[in-house]
Amino acid sequence: MESQRKRIRRDYAPLTIMAGLVCTTPLSPVTQVYNSHLDELEPDRTLSPTVIHPDVVAHAKDGSWKHPRANAYLANMVWKVNGVDITTLSEWENKFTIETATGVTRGDITIYKNINPGSHVELSFEAELADDRLGVNIPIKCDPITLITEDSSDDEYNISIGDDQIIQYDPFKDKLHLYEYKVAHGLTTDSEVNRNASIDENCYERTIPVTVFKGKEILPTTEYTLELCRIDSVSPVLMLTALTPSSDEEVIAVTKTYITLDLRLIEKRDYLIRVYKGTTRLAQYQFSVNRVYPKFDIRPTNGTSISPNDKERYDVAMVDCDGNTVDCPESIIKILWKTDTAALTAVEHGEGGEIVFQLSKTGIGNTYLNNWIDVYCEGNQKEVMSVARDELSNELTDENGDTLIFN
Repeated sequence: MESQRKRIRRDYAPLTIMAGLVCTTPLSPVTQVYNSHLDELEPDRTLSPTVIHPDVVAHAKDGSWKHPRANAYLANMVWKVNGVDITTLSEWENKFTIETATGVTRGDITIYKNINPGSHVELSFEAELADDRLGVNIPIKCDPITLITEDSSDDEYNISIGDDQIIQYDPFKDKLHLYEYKVAHGLTTDSEVNRNASIDENCYERTIPVTVFKGKEILPTTEYTLELCRIDSVSPVLMLTALTPSSDEEVIAVTKTYITLDLRLIEKRDYLIRVYKGTTRLAQYQFSVNRVYPKFDIRPTNGTSISPNDKERYDVAMVDCDGNTVDCPESIIKILWKTDTAALTAVEHGEGGEIVFQLSKTGIGNTYLNNWIDVYCEGNQKEVMSVARDELSNELTDENGDTLIFN
C-alpha cells in the first residue's frame, strides 16, 4: 500500500532586480539638435538610428540565479510612447524595431523616427522576467527616458560627462566609507593624506566631470550657466526640481565643470544637467544613480569548544563579497547574532561584526543530548542613508557643524 505523497520543493531566495534604460549609441543619443538654417537634424535617425537598451540585472542572495545580465529571460515585452503601446501608434509604424532574439540585447529598441523640434517623447519599457526556479513571471518596469529635439540655429551644443550614464554605487567597494568608519571607531588615524588615498571611482563622494561643447570646441565657462535638476516625473509632463548644495543633502557641489554627489543618500534617482546662456537653454543631459545590493556570504568564525565553566562566548563574523573578505562588515551589513539549542531556537543576542553573549540565555544543557549550540548570523545590507533630524525636523549636526546621517 502506497502512502500519501507530499511534494517538497527547493526553497529559493527571491530575485533582486534592477532595471534602467540606457542609450547604447553615443553618436546617436536621445537628444537631437535641429539646425533651422540648414533644416537638418543632428543626428538624423533615418540614417543613424538610436538604440535604447533595457539594462536588466538580477541576482538572488542564495546564489541560485546564475544569470546576472537577465535580458535573455524577458517575456511579454512592451515599449510605450507617452504611456501608450508603441505598436498601436500609426505615427510610429515602420519607425522602430524591437530585438526579440534570446541574448543580452533582447528587448533593445532601435528608433528611426525623428522628434519634432521643441518637443519631447517619453519612452518607457515594461516586461516580465521568467524565474523558472520559482515558476513565476516577475514584472519589470524601467523608468522612462526622454527623446528630445533642441532647436538651435548656431552650432550644436552638447554636454559630456566623464562618467557612466547609469552610475552604480556599491558600498562594498567604497574605501572612503570604510576609512571614515575606522576613524570614527578609533581603528585608524585621521589625516588628509589617508582620506585622499581613499577617494577613487567607487567612493560615495562622486565627482562627475562636466564639459560643454559648441560643435567640436569646448565652450568657455564664461559663456554659460549650469543647472542640476532632479527628475520627479515625466508623465504627463516633465517635472523637475533644481538642486543646490545648500538645499539638497545629496548635492555636495555644482560648478560649471563638475558636479559632486553623496551617493550614500541615493537609492535610485534620475537627474538632468541643463546648460543656459541667459534664459536660453543650450543643451541638457540625463543620467541616473542606483544603489546596488551584491550577493555576500556571512559566517561566524569561533569554532572552539565550550568549557563546563564558561559563562559567555565571543565570536566574530566573517563576510565575503565578490571574492574578497569585507573589512568592518558591520558598517555595511546589519548583522544579527542568533543561536539554536535543543531547548531554544532563534534566540537573538545582538547586532554587530562581533558579539559577546551569555550562554545562560541560549538554553544549552549539560548532557550529551542537549549540551550543544548552533551559532549563526543573519545579515542584510543596510539601505540608503538619510539625514538625522529631531522631532521638529531640524537637522542634527556634530561639534563641527557637519550634518549627521545614518541608516
